[in-house]
Amino acid sequence: METIPVIIILFVVVALFGGVGLIFTREAGANNAAESARRFLSTSRQAGRSLVATRTNATSTIPGTTGDAESSESTRDEGSAPVTTIKPARRSTMASPGSTSESAVAVAIDDTALRELREEMQGELRRASGITREFDARLTRIEANSVDTPRLSAEMTRSIEEHADAQRQELARLRDELESVRQTAGPRGERRTEALANLYGHLARVESALAGVVNPMLLPGEPLTLPAELPPETMIWDNWSEVGERAYALGDAFNQHRLVLDPETADEIEGFIAILRRGLTGSVDPNVRTQQPTPIQLQQMRAGLETIVAALPGVRRRVELAYRGESGADGTGSPAA
Repeated sequence: METIPVIIILFVVVALFGGVGLIFTREAGANNAAESARRFLSTSRQAGRSLVATRTNATSTIPGTTGDAESSESTRDEGSAPVTTIKPARRSTMASPGSTSESAVAVAIDDTALRELREEMQGELRRASGITREFDARLTRIEANSVDTPRLSAEMTRSIEEHADAQRQELARLRDELESVRQTAGPRGERRTEALANLYGHLARVESALAGVVNPMLLPGEPLTLPAELPPETMIWDNWSEVGERAYALGDAFNQHRLVLDPETADEIEGFIAILRRGLTGSVDPNVRTQQPTPIQLQQMRAGLETIVAALPGVRRRVELAYRGESGADGTGSPAA
C-alpha cells in the first residue's frame, strides 16, 4: 500500500516532465529535437532515481521491512535496466553570439541593398526628370515654330515673288540689249542710227520754226510753250510758210527711213506727224488767212497749237531713247514710250 502513493507521484512527475519537454520541443524547433529528447531522458532518469531513493528511504523507516533486500532488489532492477546513450546534438537550442552576429550582418546587408536600391531609384527619377525637361523644351520650340510658320511662309513667298520679278526684269533687259546689239550690228544698224539722227534733226527744226512764230522770245533748245496771248506775228500767213516746209521735210524723211525703225518709234513719229498736219491745216491755216479772225477762231487756232506743242516733247523723247538704246548710251537697251 505504501508504494501506491509513490507510483502516483512518479506518474505525475513523468507527465509533468513530458508536458514540459513537449512545450520545449515546440519552442526549440524540429532541428533541435534530438537535443531536447536527450535532455528529457536525462531529466526523466534523474527523476526516476530520485523517486527510487525516496522510496527506499520510506521503506527503511517502516517497521518489519528489510531495507537491504529491497535495496538490493532495487539495485538489481536498476542494474538490469538497459542504459540508453543519446549523442549530443550538433546545434544548440539557445541563440549563440555567432548566430546573433550573423543576424546583424544580414540586417546590415539588407540595409545596404535598400540604400543602393534607393540611390538607383533616385538616379532613375533624376534622369526621367531631365528627359521630361528636354521634351518640354522641344515642345516649346515646336509651338514657337508653329506660330512663326505662317509669317515665315508669307515672307518667303514675298521674297520669292520679288526675286522672280527681279529676274524677269533682268531677263527683259538682257533680251532688249541682245536685240539692240543685233539691230546695230552690221549695215542695217548703221542705217538705223543715221535715220534716227536725221529724224531728230527734222523734229528740232520743226520745233524751232514753231517757236519763232508763236513765242519768239524763246532761245533754241528751250522747251516750246505758248504765251498767254499770241503775238501779232502769229496771224501773218507768210510767217507760217517755214513751219509748213519743215513739217513737210519731217514727213518726207520719216517716209524714207521708216523701214529701218523699230515699230514703237515709227508709230510714235507717225502719230505726231498726223497731229502736226491736223493742227496746221485745220486750226492755223484757215484762221491766219482771215483778215479779222473772231475770238472763236482765235480759240480754235490756240487749241490746235496747244495740241502740237503738247505732242512734240513726247516724240522727241522717244527718238532720243531709241537712238541712245542703239548706241548703248542709256544702259537700258530699250527705248521707253
